[in-house]
Amino acid sequence: MKLRIADCGLRNWKKRDSAFRIPHSAFGITLVELLVVMGVIGIVVGMSVPALVEYGQRARLKTATRQVLGYLSLARSRAISARAERQVAVDGEHGELRMLDPVSGDAAADPLRLPSNLSVELTAGGEPSSDGSLTFRPSGALVGRSVTVVLGDGRRERAILVTAATGAVVLQ
Repeated sequence: MKLRIADCGLRNWKKRDSAFRIPHSAFGITLVELLVVMGVIGIVVGMSVPALVEYGQRARLKTATRQVLGYLSLARSRAISARAERQVAVDGEHGELRMLDPVSGDAAADPLRLPSNLSVELTAGGEPSSDGSLTFRPSGALVGRSVTVVLGDGRRERAILVTAATGAVVLQ
């Protein structure tokens, strides 16, 4: 038995409507649809920009705090390993920390420069430190009283405590 095309109904298959056939009017988008989508995107971006700026400022302060924490820990470690005092001078005006050998006055490491929008302050006992520096002994302990390094961006502050007895550097 032979099967003919006419028997299967396939003779006019191109002309028939199909569920998979896309109408000619659905190939593009209208100007109104485009404007609505652009408006929604604009609203979402407008709402998210302030949050992104705030996140960037928080991240900058957090990163700088970790850098200062690491720098102070490095100064303490170098004092212990070299069996000599190491001093960290805090320059609040220029926003930088410098590690020095207190005997010779030479730099013991590259300075740590903080972003310009951050302020750094050294306090001892809740009052600004008189000389703006802290010195680690060869044992790792701190010369003098416990010191707090305060970093701020105008709205938020982060504090790093350096204890006198042990020289431990801790984020508060």
